[in-house]
Amino acid sequence: MSELVNIITPTFFAILIGYLVGKFTKINMSPLVDITLYIAVPALTFVSLLSKEIILLDALKMWASSLLVMAGCGLAAWLVFTALRQKHSGLYVPIAIMNTINIPFPIIYLAYGAEGLAAATLFYIPNILLVYSLGVFIMAGKAWKHNLKEMLKLPVLYAAVLALLLNLLKVNVPVLVTDSLDFISKMALPLVLIVLGHSLAKARITSLPTTLISSVLRMGVGLALGFAAVYLLNITGIFRNVVILDAAMPAAAASAILAVKFQNEAEMVSSVVALTTLISLVSIPILLNFLGQ
Repeated sequence: MSELVNIITPTFFAILIGYLVGKFTKINMSPLVDITLYIAVPALTFVSLLSKEIILLDALKMWASSLLVMAGCGLAAWLVFTALRQKHSGLYVPIAIMNTINIPFPIIYLAYGAEGLAAATLFYIPNILLVYSLGVFIMAGKAWKHNLKEMLKLPVLYAAVLALLLNLLKVNVPVLVTDSLDFISKMALPLVLIVLGHSLAKARITSLPTTLISSVLRMGVGLALGFAAVYLLNITGIFRNVVILDAAMPAAAASAILAVKFQNEAEMVSSVVALTTLISLVSIPILLNFLGQ
């Protein structure tokens, strides 16, 4: 438990820094958001997708499970919001797309070693592709032509596709290139979390009921879909545990970045990311214990 707390604490510290900046200063975060989206995150994505060799047969099951969980959570959100007669666009992204990097990567490595981290990397690929393609399309919140244009503007989409192709084709990228991008990528996660904390400083308490519903959809429905995915796709062993853990992870911090960028329910999205991340402090140790770690 103490090791898990030590791993998760830096995440919350970075969020706290961003919150304090938003609460007590008038710093304009827009340039920081652009640096994150156009430089830091593309570098992180490219390096991450090249860091582990992708074995196609293993990858297909992990990719299918990731897509099943995200699509299922998105559908559940649409059904619930339709029944409640609530209209949202920004909230679908944090409900459907979970955090698959800064929280689960170190925890899964601690629990399951290199094999677990390889499985987590495979699960992460559809996630990163969708958040910066479909996620941007949804968050842009306007006519489909405008949304498509905004989606194609972000270099992270091209970085992900290029890195995936290079990995599958076993192309050797010069070390000078990967080391340089790896150096730049190290600023991505802190920047994402600081911007998230800054957004939380602007959040309103009136959004609490919808935030709670969204959080249950993300983590509760996600967990159920994780169990369904491993059963339907016959995923066993460490890969099974990784799918279940990732499916129940909190909302992706990147969704808060996009919400700020496109001014689409930014306060509500940030609240969902924050609440689900807080819940994960309790849910992750419980789930690890249940899975036998």
